Amino acid sequence: MNYKQLQHKEKIRGIKFWRNPNNKFSVLALHYTADPEKDPERDGLEWYKKEKEGTPKSVWDKEYEIDFSTKSGKLVFGPDYCDFNPGHHFIDSFNVSGEYLISLDFGQQNPTAGLIGIYTKDGILYIIDEYYKPAIPSVSSREMFEKFSYLFKKTPEEIEKMDMDERRDLADSFFQVKVIDPTTRAKNRVKKEYGEETEFSVLEDFYDNGWDFELGSNNVDAGITRIREYFQIREGGISNLYIFKDKCPNLCRELVTYKYKELPEGSERNLNQPEKPVKKDDHAVDSLKYLIMTRPSRPEAPKKKLSIIEQDIKNLIKPSASIDHS
Repeated sequence: MNYKQLQHKEKIRGIKFWRNPNNKFSVLALHYTADPEKDPERDGLEWYKKEKEGTPKSVWDKEYEIDFSTKSGKLVFGPDYCDFNPGHHFIDSFNVSGEYLISLDFGQQNPTAGLIGIYTKDGILYIIDEYYKPAIPSVSSREMFEKFSYLFKKTPEEIEKMDMDERRDLADSFFQVKVIDPTTRAKNRVKKEYGEETEFSVLEDFYDNGWDFELGSNNVDAGITRIREYFQIREGGISNLYIFKDKCPNLCRELVTYKYKELPEGSERNLNQPEKPVKKDDHAVDSLKYLIMTRPSRPEAPKKKLSIIEQDIKNLIKPSASIDHS
């Protein structure tokens, strides 16, 4: 029986195994259902209900309901790459102040993913809210103004009465950064003006509907690296990126399932072949990339102040230049 036949095969209830193609080690995965007192189909229904109650779906799926039935690539934000941990980085919402940012990954058949961020003076980025719905620009523009009206300190009815120039001025004065998927600049739409057909872009369509976006960076690798940098946990247990789990369920869900494409069999050792993320369920993550690329690289943790003895040792081992006076 070869690797393909062995992979993820379940021999005992709740226990599955496969062989690692890189080192041929056998791997066992133990699911909670292996324990009769935790299996809801046996004696564990009470435990199951209690454990699942109040746990965000993204966290539950990540920690409990891992799907071993299909092959999957490495998690982009897995522990091999950074300190990302849903239990640490997904937090309950609270009042926070700083610069307001908005980013948008446009989708008409797929969801349009809009994220609201707050960047504090301490260099911490909080993602505080999201818009996640497939829609044309005129619809998503109106719905975003309605959804985020509480940030503007206005009611949806007050915003509805504004013309597009007034809405644009409102957004411009509130958000320090407004970025969008750079592919939206393509003039792939047509409208009739004064009896003539005119080509226009999604970017222009959003402008006509009250949002003056700038084009974001579409460097995928750089965006992933920047997110990883912000997820790193510094001294004192502080990260530079947190997501409000009660406000951003789709971003939370995508972050814990965002994977690299699995390399074809036999190419695992080809180090020159770049890893590419799977282009599926990544709309909010893409929006986060555009947003975080407007921020600087993660600030370094402040250097620990040296003690007097440590400073003396540093001075003693410091190299010095010899001067020839002859």
